[in-house]
Amino acid sequence: MSVAKKRKVDSECRVFKEEWTAKYFFTSIGQKAVCLICQESIAVFKDYNISRHFSSKHSNYAANLSSAEKANKALKLATNLKAQQNTFTKQCSIQESVTKASYVLAHKIAKHSKPFSDGEFVKDCMVETADILCPGSKSQFEKISLSRRTITRRIEVISEELLSELKKKADSF
Repeated sequence: MSVAKKRKVDSECRVFKEEWTAKYFFTSIGQKAVCLICQESIAVFKDYNISRHFSSKHSNYAANLSSAEKANKALKLATNLKAQQNTFTKQCSIQESVTKASYVLAHKIAKHSKPFSDGEFVKDCMVETADILCPGSKSQFEKISLSRRTITRRIEVISEELLSELKKKADSF
């Protein structure tokens, strides 16, 4: 007696249809369909699920628009959504750059056997220099954390990473 396998949505290989953008105001982000009006996501790319969301929540949204106007409105909403997403990714990349700069400066301080409190002096110098050379980027230089405690933590992380790397290389002998 064999047991029938349960049907899984993931194995159905459904794809987003571009016609849904103008028809139902949806776009594809990753593996989900996202409503351009309310930013709610639908997990499965099924015409019925997407049309049900549109008819139940936004039935009178574009009732008096022609198909060309709907397409233009959908394109405008999609552009706004992409702009929102780019804002978040840009913010993340700025924070990653600031953290990387903090690690690089901590490494330089440790490499040259300078006191950890020199990080604050270096930061002050960098902020003043940035104010003169590139005033628009001054705020990014101010975000770099170079306090004694931060320098200590950064150097500890670097030393742990170097130690684990050294152990891996020693094990291969």
